Amino acid sequence: MYEMNRGKVHALYNLENQSGEDKRMPLRCAGYDGVAYRSQYKQKEGQGIYPVISLVLNWGEKPWKAAKSIQEILEYSVPAVAEKYLDKNQIQVFDMRFLEASVRELFEGDVRVVLDYLSDRESLIRRNQKLRNPEEVMRMLHALTGDIRYLENIKFMEEEGGRNMCDLLDAAENRGVQRGLQKGLKALITTCKELGISFEETAAKLKEKYSLGDTEVQKNMKLYWK
Repeated sequence: MYEMNRGKVHALYNLENQSGEDKRMPLRCAGYDGVAYRSQYKQKEGQGIYPVISLVLNWGEKPWKAAKSIQEILEYSVPAVAEKYLDKNQIQVFDMRFLEASVRELFEGDVRVVLDYLSDRESLIRRNQKLRNPEEVMRMLHALTGDIRYLENIKFMEEEGGRNMCDLLDAAENRGVQRGLQKGLKALITTCKELGISFEETAAKLKEKYSLGDTEVQKNMKLYWK
């Protein structure tokens, strides 16, 4: 991501997204920074030399505790007399799930929605913000969690010009309640049959316990009375 000013690059920001710790991350970032500075070495005069800043965005469920500098991962000790000459190549890590509320408030759009969804559901519910890019957000959440259900809900989240994450939570809860209801209906019907209770009496118990209409009672009785 380039920072531009009057048609010229004033800074380059390398954003490295991580779903977990990488013990050798300082080496990776040093390599990326080196490539960027090497390209400046070869460029024509007139552009000016600009800084390259690497930021590691840790989306993992735990704060980053791995090394943040090359010095921390060296396998050989550096003589004290030479230590001051060592380029430590420090990386900057941001634990995205653990950002303070004041920091999250600096973000806008879908990024803010993702941050609140991962770390502060109450704030997410209060803001009730619709997604601008539902498919991209769902794919990002799938990449971060490995949960295939985010991909399965892409079309649902794109409906009505883009839904909010509360709609996704409500839909998941409703599906869970429905699955729980079906398990309860099946258990009651099969248990009654095993105890020798008649079809009619079981249907009556089903109607009373779950407050179902006659059509729903008959539908479930036919489904589970086997």
